[in-house]
Amino acid sequence: MSDKIEVSPLAEKIFQDIIDHGGKVYIVGGTVRDFVLSQINHQPLISKDMDLEIYHLSYDQLKTILSKYGKVNTYGKSFAILSLHTLPGYDFALPRKETKIGHKHQDFDVIIDSELPLEKAVERRDVTMNALMYDYQNHEIIDLVGGINDIQQHCIKMVNKDTFREDPLRVLRIANFVARFEMNVDEETKQYCQEMTQQGMLKDLSQERIYEEYKKILLSNHPSLGFEFLKDINALPSYLKDLVNCYQRPDYHSEGDVFNHTMLVLDLAATCKQYSHYPEAFMWSALLHDIGKPMVTNSKGQALQHELAGLDVFKQVTILTNKKMREYIKAMIHYHMYLMVLSRGNSKDMKYLKFLKKIDNIKDGGHFCLDDLMLMTMCDYFGRGNNDPIQYEQFLNYMNDKITRLGNRAWQPIITGQDLIENGFKNHQRYRDLLDQAYHMQLQHMSKEKIIELLKRDERKHGEL
Repeated sequence: MSDKIEVSPLAEKIFQDIIDHGGKVYIVGGTVRDFVLSQINHQPLISKDMDLEIYHLSYDQLKTILSKYGKVNTYGKSFAILSLHTLPGYDFALPRKETKIGHKHQDFDVIIDSELPLEKAVERRDVTMNALMYDYQNHEIIDLVGGINDIQQHCIKMVNKDTFREDPLRVLRIANFVARFEMNVDEETKQYCQEMTQQGMLKDLSQERIYEEYKKILLSNHPSLGFEFLKDINALPSYLKDLVNCYQRPDYHSEGDVFNHTMLVLDLAATCKQYSHYPEAFMWSALLHDIGKPMVTNSKGQALQHELAGLDVFKQVTILTNKKMREYIKAMIHYHMYLMVLSRGNSKDMKYLKFLKKIDNIKDGGHFCLDDLMLMTMCDYFGRGNNDPIQYEQFLNYMNDKITRLGNRAWQPIITGQDLIENGFKNHQRYRDLLDQAYHMQLQHMSKEKIIELLKRDERKHGEL
């Protein structure tokens, strides 16, 4: 395995040009962290983006050099970040000192200093494993704050208490690091995150930034670790906090409260999300499928119609703004128990086929389907402390039988509005009801001719034909 970080041929050319003009190129941030992790785990480095810090050059000098290789995109002199459209994923930044002057994300006083000592430069990094720097020219990792040792010890530790609090999003970033890298949080860092939460500092974060961190947690291999951390520091949103200590019947849920159950379901969903048609929405559904239980749970631990209550609670989840995703999640909350109910009652073909039609009408862009619902049903079933293998076998047998004989998609209607017109049905206001009746008869395996005949007979009785 290579002992140096590989870059693209164009990047090599640009880096050498910077060096020839007296600049110093450092690769910083996540790329270096991931490189160290790849060395420890004996795995290839997979990194889409690369952050660079360029020393000993001014903003204008750096821009002039980059301009030789394509169009330069800049993020303003205040932040001194540049990128090339010919080199996607590479961001060039100049060393800078930042001082917080307000509550918002961009409320910083920024001073560019191309000669800033490395010791000062790393102080603005969030955690030690992200404060590593890679000297490109000498192929050497510079570790000024013990980041490599913390990676080896699976420990997440803040670099500097004073600079850490300047961006409250770092509390959520730690949660996503916990989930993605399956690491523990240094006790002092954890305590400090809790203090920042108690002081209400997370309230100033935008919905967009919170969503991005939650997304990273949910798409990790072990998302429960991130949400367990947020629970420990009391940083969960209300719709998740309410799941903690929400009682469940121990004969059905020996794993404990609804939050414990949700975390089990979440980790199971993470193992199979790649088989779903909409992985991110699938993971959000696993997190939110039982959010209605606190509203309806009684003293016996029963949560009747919690799926309907969940639709009301879902309105509080304002960080999700994508309409297709919201439709998908709403459907999953509403129907996450429905297939198991069908199998327990050994429901007839008609009920199954009507359900296929119902979910086929969901306006989520076509992502929500029976396959995803089956995956969620299985995650929900196994995400509890005690399971009945006979009941699960019954569920599989029921679904396999129905899918084999009847399919997993709603049948296409054989009677359309055009058919009604051609057969003389004049009351257009009745068309919706007539088409519903026609579809119902189709599910009873009636032919097109028979359906038209019966519809005409019914309309004559009511004087509509």
